[in-house]
Amino acid sequence: MKEELDSSDMEYAVFAVRYQPSLVAVARNLCGRNASDCADLVQDVLLRALLKWDKLQSWTEPERRAWLVRVLHNRVLDQCRRTRSEAANVINLGNVHKLFEEPDAPDLELWECITETELREAVASLPYNLRRTFEMHSEGLRHAEIGRHLGVPVGTVGTWLFHARHRLRDQFLDMAQARRKRGNG
Repeated sequence: MKEELDSSDMEYAVFAVRYQPSLVAVARNLCGRNASDCADLVQDVLLRALLKWDKLQSWTEPERRAWLVRVLHNRVLDQCRRTRSEAANVINLGNVHKLFEEPDAPDLELWECITETELREAVASLPYNLRRTFEMHSEGLRHAEIGRHLGVPVGTVGTWLFHARHRLRDQFLDMAQARRKRGNG
């Protein structure tokens, strides 16, 4: 029995070492996260494979590979959903005007014309890098912290935050002006 456990353990180790690099590449393609986030996702998937190893051993290599990628994809989706729901709780009409710190920021009157749902939809419509930067900034993270989390330089964080603010401001101004016209007309 001891020999079977050793050969099974060795087989799993070979399996994990063989697939880890390709899982990291898939994780980066799926979520664009920094190296440590991708490594955490891959370790989670490999742990799930270890826990299910008795069953996976009898599968063919293509079946194992497909299972790994499917589990990784599901974990990425779970993380995205969790992140999105956390951001929805952080960004709200009560605090969003504070996130526009530049001189040409929309005035407070603008926020009275925007609904909570419109705010969340506008933030969700941003490209991933702009949305995550804006969400993390709204959570109170500084540029350096955001850069470390996303695996980009601080200057890139500032640029993405600038573009996120401008896109949101343009969306909000258009919505507010249309609403004002309807109210006056």
